[in-house]
Amino acid sequence: MLLRIAASAAFVAAGGLIGFRLADKLRREQELCTVIGCLLRRTAFLVGYRSDDVYAVCAELKRDSELAPLTFLQLLPAEYERGSDFRACWENAVISAHYCSDEESLLLRLGRIIGRSDSASQLDSIRALEVTLADLEQRRRESYLRKGRLYRSVGLLFGVMAGIMVI
Repeated sequence: MLLRIAASAAFVAAGGLIGFRLADKLRREQELCTVIGCLLRRTAFLVGYRSDDVYAVCAELKRDSELAPLTFLQLLPAEYERGSDFRACWENAVISAHYCSDEESLLLRLGRIIGRSDSASQLDSIRALEVTLADLEQRRRESYLRKGRLYRSVGLLFGVMAGIMVI
């Protein structure tokens, strides 16, 4: 009987752990949107007001501790190398980070914008990305509020159900 109770407790804990992990994944997606928003604002400042080139922008973004969750930034070149294509480096870095498709698409679009034209056009394009990000961030927040609680509750309930079946 003691073994069954221990197994039951293990199932409850496992169910709860799974539910909390799924909810935590939603929370991390929401936080990633916030960090991407910071990246867009910082890039807009560097391009629009300091008139930095793409390599100076990358070097500055790499040094920013607030953008540390965006691991792909560390893979970007900080200075020009003969024969290298900045756009390809950006794309490879973003893809290798394995973000969700919406965030990945937004970051890839940013890589195509910076350094492409004059600073005013780049700023306008970055502002458009910020609007898109605001919509995405709102969806992520709603998803976390709705589904996060559901995942935690269902995980625990399935764990309890499995625990009861064991007993």
